[in-house]
Amino acid sequence: MWVLSFFPIPCGFGLCLPLYYPIIVFVGLISGWAYYKFNDKIRLRKWIQIILILAVDILVLTYFYPKGEFFPTNQISAARRVVAQYAALKPTDIFEATEKRDFLMITALYHKFELPKETYTVDYCLTDTSGRCDTFLKTFNYFIKDNKVFSDSPSIHFEISLTDGSLTFTDTVQQTTFNFKVGYPNFGKYSDEFDDSSRELSPTGSRVTGLVKDIGAVRVASSERLPKFEYKFTKLFERYLDRLK
Repeated sequence: MWVLSFFPIPCGFGLCLPLYYPIIVFVGLISGWAYYKFNDKIRLRKWIQIILILAVDILVLTYFYPKGEFFPTNQISAARRVVAQYAALKPTDIFEATEKRDFLMITALYHKFELPKETYTVDYCLTDTSGRCDTFLKTFNYFIKDNKVFSDSPSIHFEISLTDGSLTFTDTVQQTTFNFKVGYPNFGKYSDEFDDSSRELSPTGSRVTGLVKDIGAVRVASSERLPKFEYKFTKLFERYLDRLK
């Protein structure tokens, strides 16, 4: 169980643990009963019996552990893959890794490049007569480090103004060229100028995490993402990556 605690449960504590914890208790009770009932009848030293019982317990608990991307053997395979690619990683690889929820790759990227905590995704869509997104046109991502913008869409021009605390990008969609301005480093600084926004509570109060503006029939939505997701195995993986620097 201590080993399995290094790996998060893929379907969430609220769904998995009510099922998995009874299995742990059941296996423990059966093991204790089997040892109490048969330890004097089996011609093996007691410490050998205990080791065999523990080995069976580990096999049973591992078998019933919820399968998925965080399954121990899958995580170890993923770690080997990331280590093999570590030297060739680029900062903008964070976007693909975030989309794929490849948390060990994300861990390696933050370890190698000391990336900012936040990245941003921008989506374009066409709205219908009811104001809903009807057709998605384009998606791109960016982050800012040392007042420089890194993006997976090189055709878009970004401009940072430290004077008024803003980031502006220019793009052309549906033959319409427009400027889109958000706050930097305070992403929600200009939220009053947008048609809609989303917020979340933080230790310092409410903060803006999403901004939406309609430009003609095109809706532009910019949202903040927090790619890094830490659990015990990622911390152990970071220690291993220290050896690669």
